[in-house]
Amino acid sequence: MSGRLHVVSKPEKQFLDDAVFAAERAKGKKLSGPEKKEVLRVARNQLLGQREAEAAKKARADERQAAEFTWSKPKPFRR
Repeated sequence: MSGRLHVVSKPEKQFLDDAVFAAERAKGKKLSGPEKKEVLRVARNQLLGQREAEAAKKARADERQAAEFTWSKPKPFRR
């Protein structure tokens, strides 16, 4: 997963907007075009990293589920 984000969910869009807002608040005024592009580039890279981490986490969970499971009849309690 590299390159531009083509589909962005609502929480991801909110994250991008929050990143721009936080950068503007830190600067104290509106960002110029190149500054805004840089902030968005960093935020997009963070989103891509998060997506990759979620995909790896899902793959590990799927591997755990796919592990062979053999059922055996439970042994009765003996007195």
